Amino acid sequence: MFINSIFSALSGMRTSATKLQTSANNLANLQTPGFKKSRTEISDVSSGGAQVSAVTRLSTPGSPIPTTNPLGLAVNGEGYFQVSLADGGTGFTRAGSFKIDNTGQITTSSGNPLSPPVSVPGNATGVSIDSSGQVSAIVGGSSVTVGQIELAQFNNPGGLTAEGGNLFSASSGPSVSGTPGSGSRGTVISGALESSNVDIAEEIVGQIVSKAAFKANASVIRAADELI
Repeated sequence: MFINSIFSALSGMRTSATKLQTSANNLANLQTPGFKKSRTEISDVSSGGAQVSAVTRLSTPGSPIPTTNPLGLAVNGEGYFQVSLADGGTGFTRAGSFKIDNTGQITTSSGNPLSPPVSVPGNATGVSIDSSGQVSAIVGGSSVTVGQIELAQFNNPGGLTAEGGNLFSASSGPSVSGTPGSGSRGTVISGALESSNVDIAEEIVGQIVSKAAFKANASVIRAADELI
């Protein structure tokens, strides 16, 4: 009986440690644009104890933060920006920190170009992006349309896999691309970046509870060891 209580308490320490690790990652990305926080799901075990059943990502939107860069983009809706990856695949992101590279293409801050690609002429004196994702450039004093930004939508955005660099891969089913403003993809907000959806107060309270649970389970192990 005492051996069983040790293993049950050990499983509780493991789940508490996982919750702390998940919360620490959330807090580390508190200021990462477009970051989506994760949540640890815990379930009981038939033989006693607890286990981590899943670590899910919450796709709730963050608040738009104004920026002076017209290529800073946020999505007011469920859509994700699409970018081309070095291996030929497609990545998805909510972090709209875009720039123009030395070839005129609009890319992420890490250099991944938009998909479909959008190129700005080298002699352009300004760039603007409207809420429907239409990109215009000022060339010779006139406004010229140079491309269209599309947004991807997923049935289960919480199942996307984080690949680092604010990028996700479509492991939760195929994406459906379309023009911003169509369906629930949302519209594009130019001159703004989406903040992370991490709630610092919620994370701190969760860490306090997890640390208390860890200590309580450690006490159970010490008590069972003394009784044995």
